[in-house]
Amino acid sequence: MAYQQANSSSTTGLQDSTGLAQTLHFITKIKLQELEKQRLAFEAHAKVLDEANNTTDLTQRVELLLRAVRDWSGSGGFKDPNAKQIIGGKLDLEHLDLWLRQSKKDPCFSPSIIRQWGDNLEAHIRHNLSRFKYAHLFGNLLTEWTASGDSTTIPGVLPSSTPSSPVAQEEPASTGRKEMVEQMERLQSIIFEPAAIDVAAYTSYLDGLFSSDAGKEVLKSIRDQIQSMSIQLQHTRITADDMSWTIQSVLSSDLMNQAKRATLKEMAANTIVLEELASVLTMRLADLESWSWPADGILVEMRRALNGKYRAFNDPDILDGLFLEYIGVKWQIAFKDAFRSVLSSSVWKPSIPFIPRKDLDNRRRFIDSSAETFRCSLESSRVLNRHNHFFLTQLTSTTARRQYDDEGDPEESSNETLKAAQIKQRLIHLMMTDCLLNTAVHKSHTVVRSDFEWFGPSLPHDSMLATLEYFGVSQPWLKFFKSFLRAPTRFQQDPTSGVRVRERGTPTLYSISQLLGEVVLFGMDFAVNQRGNGLYLYRLHDDLWLWDPEQDRCEAAWAEMSAFASVAGLKFNEDKTGAIRVGGELSAKLPRGDVRWGFLKFDVEQARFAIDQEGVTPHIIEFRRQLDATKSVFGWVNVFNRYMAFFQRNFGGRPPACFGQPLINDIIDTFARIQRDLFPNHVGGAIGYLRSLIKTRFGVDNIPEGYFYFPINQGGLELRNPMVEAYVLQTSGHVSNNSENPESSLPSQPFVTHMEVRDKQRYRELQENWELGHTANTFQVGAPDEFLSFEEYVRYRETLLEHWTVLWQEMLRVPDPRNITLPPVLQALQTVHSDDYYTQYVLALYGEELVQTFGSLELVDASLIPVGMVDLFKTSNMSRPASTSKQSSTLNRIHVIESDRNVAQW
Repeated sequence: MAYQQANSSSTTGLQDSTGLAQTLHFITKIKLQELEKQRLAFEAHAKVLDEANNTTDLTQRVELLLRAVRDWSGSGGFKDPNAKQIIGGKLDLEHLDLWLRQSKKDPCFSPSIIRQWGDNLEAHIRHNLSRFKYAHLFGNLLTEWTASGDSTTIPGVLPSSTPSSPVAQEEPASTGRKEMVEQMERLQSIIFEPAAIDVAAYTSYLDGLFSSDAGKEVLKSIRDQIQSMSIQLQHTRITADDMSWTIQSVLSSDLMNQAKRATLKEMAANTIVLEELASVLTMRLADLESWSWPADGILVEMRRALNGKYRAFNDPDILDGLFLEYIGVKWQIAFKDAFRSVLSSSVWKPSIPFIPRKDLDNRRRFIDSSAETFRCSLESSRVLNRHNHFFLTQLTSTTARRQYDDEGDPEESSNETLKAAQIKQRLIHLMMTDCLLNTAVHKSHTVVRSDFEWFGPSLPHDSMLATLEYFGVSQPWLKFFKSFLRAPTRFQQDPTSGVRVRERGTPTLYSISQLLGEVVLFGMDFAVNQRGNGLYLYRLHDDLWLWDPEQDRCEAAWAEMSAFASVAGLKFNEDKTGAIRVGGELSAKLPRGDVRWGFLKFDVEQARFAIDQEGVTPHIIEFRRQLDATKSVFGWVNVFNRYMAFFQRNFGGRPPACFGQPLINDIIDTFARIQRDLFPNHVGGAIGYLRSLIKTRFGVDNIPEGYFYFPINQGGLELRNPMVEAYVLQTSGHVSNNSENPESSLPSQPFVTHMEVRDKQRYRELQENWELGHTANTFQVGAPDEFLSFEEYVRYRETLLEHWTVLWQEMLRVPDPRNITLPPVLQALQTVHSDDYYTQYVLALYGEELVQTFGSLELVDASLIPVGMVDLFKTSNMSRPASTSKQSSTLNRIHVIESDRNVAQW
C-alpha cells in the first residue's frame, strides 16, 4: 500500500507543483495589471504639478496641491480619514486648512512658510511618482525574469530537484560541456573497473594498529558492539517515528528530485502513511539478504558546481531511498559510538605527552593544583575541539536531521556541532593559530596537507567490506553492503552506454556511502596517532591536514599515511598535496607542493595565508560567463550574489584575529580586482553595469545607488556588496592600525608578548604567593629554599597555564562586525528594525539619498507588487525547472544559481 502511494504520489506532487506555479503567475499578473492601472492614473493626476508651478499666487499653489493630495485614493494616498495625515514627517494636513485661512488675513504671516507648504506638498507628489516609477520597474524586472528562463518557476514546466551545492547555469544536458563529458568519462573509467587489494595484508595492517594488550581489549569491545548491532538492527521493528526522522534526513540531503521531495513532505504529514511505510520497511529489513537494486539500475546525472567540478547525483525510488537512509544513519551512529571508545581510551596517544609524575609532584611544592589544571589548559581546549568537530565528521551521532554543506557533505546537526562550512573554516583558523604559537614558542611549525584522488568513486570494494568484517559486521550485513556497492548504474548524459554494475566506489549522497568512507579512513586516523607519537590528523572526509612544531613527527605521520593509502588501495591527489615549514628547512621526507585552502595559499616567507590571485583568475572568467548567460536583471543579480558568496567562503570565511589585518586587506583588494576584471568598460563596477543594463532595457536612468542594495521586499534589487562586509571587519575592535609600530598589528605579536610579559608577570605573582606563605605546601617539612625556576614554570605552557588558553581562544575568535548607528532621522523612518550589520550599513550610507528620492525608506508599495513572489522563488524547492527527457522518465535539470539569503554570513 505504501509503495503504491509513494509512486502514485510522485505524479501528484508534480501536478501540485505545476498548479502552484500557475497560480503564482496568475497572482503576479493581476497585481502587475493593478499596478499599471494606478501608475497611469497617478501620472495623469500629477499633472497638477504643471498647473501649480504656473501659478504665481503662493496660497493658490498650496490649495491646488493640497486638493490633489487629498483627492488621490490609490497607493500613497491618505485612504483612512481617521489616520494622521502628515507629509514628509513635517506638514500635518489636519491643520493646514486652518493655517491657510490665517495666512490670507494675517498681515504678519510669512510668505516663506506658505512657500514651504507648497514645496512639501509638491515633494510628496513627486515622491509618489518615483515610487510608482520604481514599482513599474520592479514589475518589468519580475516579468522579464519569469519569461527569461532565469526564473525559478515557469508555467507548464515541471520543477526538478534543488541541489544544496551551488550549481552553475549551463547548457542543456543534451548538448553538454566539454568538461562534463571529460569528467563523466573519467568517472566511468574508475567506477566500472575493479580495484583489488591484498585483503590479507590490509587485515594484517589493522592488526598491527591494535597489537598492544590495551589495543586488543578495545578492539574486542568494538567488535562486540558492532556484532550486537548486526543482530539488533536486522530484527528491529521500524516505527512511524523512525520514518519521520528518516524522511527529514532525506529531505536535508540532495538524494531525491523535487517531485519525490514533494511526495516525501506529504508522507511526513500523514500518520497512516508513515505507519504503512514503517511496516513495509520492517519487512524489507527482516529479509535483508534478498534486497537488491532495481534491474534497470539507478540513474546518475552530472551536475556542475561553482568550483568547476561535476558531481554525480542519483535518483533512487522513494522506498529504496528511505530504506537505505534508515540503515545508513543507524550504522553511522553505531560506528561513531564504537570508535569514540578508542578516542577516549588509553590506547589513543595524547598529542602532548603527560607531565611526568616526578615533575608534577615537584611543581605542586610551589603552586597549588587549584591555580593550574589541565582542564583549563590550551591543550585541553584543543582536545575538546578535535572531539567535537574533527572526529569522524561525516558520521552522525543522532537521528536528528542531518545537514549538508555547500559541497553536499552531511554533518550532524546539534548544539554541540558547528555547521559544516564553519568547521572547514575553523580548520585553517586552528592551523594558523597553532602556527603563530609554535613559531613564537617553539621556533618552528610544519604543515602537511593532502586529499585522495577521486576518493568516493575510487574506494575499492574490498577495502570497505574487509574493514566492516574486521570490526565485526555480520555476514548477512556484509552481503547487503556488497549489493549496495555493486549498484547497476546508467548515466543520463550518456544514454547509449546502458546499465553497468559498479565495481568500485560508492553511490553519491547516500548515508551508507558516508559511513563506508569514514569507517575505512578511521584506520588512517588511528594509524597517524599511533605512528606519529600522538599527532592528530585533522580530517574532513578525505581532506587531510596535520601540523606540529616537531618536523620528525610529521615525517612519521606522512610515512604512515602513505603506507595506509598503499595497503587500502587509495592514491593521494598530487595537485592538492604539499608541505611547508616555518622556521627551518623542509624535510626531504615530506611531500613537495603548496599548502592551500580554497583560494588561500600559505606564504612561508610571511608565515601567513594570502589569496592566490592566479587561482582566482579562472573563476572570474567563469563568473563572467555565468553573468553573460543570464537573460534578466534578477537572474543577473542572483548569479552575482551567489558567486560572490562562493568567493567569500573560499577566502576563509570571516577572518579571525589569527589572520590579522593583512588578509583583510587582501580580501578587500581582491574583491575590487574581481569587479574591475568583470566590468572593465563600466565605471562603478557592478552598479555601473546594472545602471547601464536597466537604462538600455527599461529606459530608467539616474537610479539612486541605495536602490541596488535595498532588500527585495522593500522594492530594491538586493545586490550584495562583499566590500561592505570586509570594511566593517576592518574597523572592528581586533584590528590594529598602529602606523607608528606596524609590528604590533601582526597576529604573531600577541604570542611573543605573552612569553615576554604575561608569563613573567604570572610567574612573579606565584613566586610572591609562595614567599609570603600563601601556598599550601610552603611550610611542609623539607620545603625548598627557592622557588622553582622560570624555565621549569614555562615548560608546561600548553598543558597547565590557563592564560595561554585565553590567548589561543581569542586568536580563534571570529569577531562580530561593528554595527553602524543610524542618524535619528533615519531611525524614525525605519519601518523594519534590524540588528543585521549589513542592513544598518546600507541604511546609514544610502538612506538619506533614498529618502530624498522616495520620501521614505519604503521604495515601493509592497501591496501593489508581488515582492513575495521573488522571496518564494528563492526559498522554495521549485528553483530549478526541468523538461521531460526523451531517454528516461526522470527529469532533465536546467540549473539556475539561486540567490543566497545569507551571503552576508561568511
